[in-house]
Amino acid sequence: MNKRVSPALIGGFVVSGIVLAVAAVIALGSGRIFDQTRTYVSFFPGSVNGLTVGSNVSFRGVPIGTVTEVLLSMSFDVDNMGEDMRIPVVFEIDLGAMVDRGVTSDIGSDERMEILLERGMSARLDTESFVTGRLFVSLDFRPDTERFVQGEQTQYLEIPTVRSPIAEVGNSLQRLADRFVDMDVELVLVEFRETLQGMNTLLTSDEMQALPSEFGRMLAQTEETLLTLQDLAAAVDGSITPLQEQVERIAQSAERQMMEVERTLEKVDDVMDPRAPAMVGLVSTLGELQLAAESLRRAADLIERQPGVLLRGRGPGGN
Repeated sequence: MNKRVSPALIGGFVVSGIVLAVAAVIALGSGRIFDQTRTYVSFFPGSVNGLTVGSNVSFRGVPIGTVTEVLLSMSFDVDNMGEDMRIPVVFEIDLGAMVDRGVTSDIGSDERMEILLERGMSARLDTESFVTGRLFVSLDFRPDTERFVQGEQTQYLEIPTVRSPIAEVGNSLQRLADRFVDMDVELVLVEFRETLQGMNTLLTSDEMQALPSEFGRMLAQTEETLLTLQDLAAAVDGSITPLQEQVERIAQSAERQMMEVERTLEKVDDVMDPRAPAMVGLVSTLGELQLAAESLRRAADLIERQPGVLLRGRGPGGN
């Protein structure tokens, strides 16, 4: 006789099958079963308020991963306590998503990531929404920015961090708020009240009341000074104008005289030109005078040798 199967056993198999089917649907629907991810860690300074598990990890605004853990690291070493303490943040980078977005090289190996780190790859906390205050991890190349590396042996490869401008502003506001809290508000109000009383006393004093009339007298004196300066300028202008006219007349006369001198020099130059008629005639006359002088010199020599030539004249043949 066959043994009857227990209904509870059948129900257990059915429930187990349903649970496995739901788990498979969830795994396949999220795609996690086929994901290729690499896990990294970064140590961020200050507060990470607004960063949670599941926050985005982006490279230049393109989502490539998510935050998986936000840890707490404390050290009782005096040199490491305070603002220098960093918060470890563990995040995954989806290599498959990066390939889907156009990355052609394999960056899954530590060697490839080391190359990116040498070129300035770093992580920074940026604000995803000013309304909710939610943060995300921003990856980018920042070679000229001071980067921080914890340097300790960790389970994952460490990506350096840089300070966030938003965090710097937040820290400045926090320090300002702390100073305001430490401020003695009562003392400030007392000093402010005393200042107002001093200003009221000054404004209602006789000296302040007399200032309008003093200003009026000063304005009247200023106006008189301006009128005097205007008269002086007119007198100077009246004196300068005749002098300017006289200088202009002298300059015109000098210009005319210079023109006469230039014309005279031109005439002298024309006369002194060797090719001018006057110079040609003068040269001819000088030549004739030279011939006459030579004839007189020969006659004088003849008379000196033969004084009787004056009585008997020259003989035949010139003797």
